[in-house]
Amino acid sequence: MRPSLVLLHGFGEDARMWDDFIPGRFPNQTLHIPNYADWSDCLTIAEYARKIVDTLPQEQSFILIGHSMGGYIALELAKQFPQQVQGIIMLHSTPVADSADKKLQRDKMAAFIQEHGSEKFIRSFVANLFASHFVESHQELMDMLANRYSQLNQTGLIASTLAMKVREDLQDFVRSTDIPTLFVLGEKDPLITTEAIVELLAGKDQHKYVILSGVAHQGCYEAPEETYAAINQFINEIHA
Repeated sequence: MRPSLVLLHGFGEDARMWDDFIPGRFPNQTLHIPNYADWSDCLTIAEYARKIVDTLPQEQSFILIGHSMGGYIALELAKQFPQQVQGIIMLHSTPVADSADKKLQRDKMAAFIQEHGSEKFIRSFVANLFASHFVESHQELMDMLANRYSQLNQTGLIASTLAMKVREDLQDFVRSTDIPTLFVLGEKDPLITTEAIVELLAGKDQHKYVILSGVAHQGCYEAPEETYAAINQFINEIHA
């Protein structure tokens, strides 16, 4: 039996992102898709992880698939509950904690959301996660996503912004864990440095990475077939 999957969405989106990616994929697999975009009571990524694990079947193990912030949560779940995690798939995500400059950016982002609200923030945010050539040729998708997420809970956006700012650096965890981990990276990702991930994984045969050519931070949209192929191959290798 193929393992159950836990799909963890990123910041500035919610569980509906997976509705755009799942159809026709992951046959005969049980999917758990928590939605935490509206949560405002979690101060840290570790608290998101603990609250999410309470929603999952306690006697099962899982493969975690996390996009961006969802990847931060996936690593934290694996760190806290390793006996329940068979594998980790990091989609455009990193174990590296925020730099001092990035923390300042998070503070400014939280202040902007507080002052201007969700809609103005989301409409200025969504397209920045995609490669420019993709945005130009997929304006209808950009509009759909902006409209969909413009009503995200303001306090939830602020809470997740500040939780990401103070998240723990988990590079040592990735280096030491035996839990197989796949990093799916975008060649043009403005947020995740591929070189840092490649260097981190050097000599770690249990971990893999794939770099998607021409893709920024949204492989599930920009290169869905390549993204799914990487995920599916990794899951098959775990259970070979």
